[in-house]
Amino acid sequence: MSASPVLLALREATAAAHDKLEFEARIEARLADVRTRPATVAAFYRFHAGLEPVSHIQVARLNAAVGGDFEPRSRADGIVRDLAALGLTPPSAASAEIPGTAGQALGWVYVAEGSMLGGRIIRRRLAADGRGLDGLDFLDPYGEETGARWRAFMTLMDAACAAGRADIDQIVKGGVDGFAFARHTLRVSAREAA
Repeated sequence: MSASPVLLALREATAAAHDKLEFEARIEARLADVRTRPATVAAFYRFHAGLEPVSHIQVARLNAAVGGDFEPRSRADGIVRDLAALGLTPPSAASAEIPGTAGQALGWVYVAEGSMLGGRIIRRRLAADGRGLDGLDFLDPYGEETGARWRAFMTLMDAACAAGRADIDQIVKGGVDGFAFARHTLRVSAREAA
C-alpha cells in the first residue's frame, strides 16, 4: 500500500521542524524527571488547550462534509486530570492563530494527532525504565484505538483533498504552523533551564 501524497508532503515539509522540536524541547527527558514533569505537562496543556478551539470545529465540519470517520477529541481535558494528579491547576491556554482554511486546520490537527503516536512510545520507554507514570495518562489517551484514529485521520485528509475541500498546500501550511506553535509552547522554560 502506497503512502498518502498528503502524508508524504507533510512529512517532507515538517521533518526539520519535528527534529528541531524533539532536540530543543527534550520532552522525554523532561517527563522522566519528576522535577521538570509538572512544567512539561503544563506546557502540553497550553499547547492542546490553545490548538483545539481553533482547529477542532473546522475539522469536525470537514469530517461531516466528506462522511469521514474521524472525530476530533480534546486532549486538554485529559491533561487537566494529569495536572490534578501532579497537584497543579491548569495554566492559561497558549494563544494560537486561527487557521484560515479547513486544510490548515487539518495540518494543525496532524501535529496534535501525531504527538499521540510519539506519546505512546515515550510512555512505554518511561515504564520500561521503571519511571513512575503519574500525570502521564495524556501520552496515551486512546490506547489501542490510537492506530485506528490515526488511519481515520489520514483518510480524512485524503478525502478532503479528493472532494476539493482542502488542498495539500493548505494542509502543509497548517502542519508547519502547528509545529511552530508546538515549538513555542513546549520549549524548555527559563526556570527549567536554570
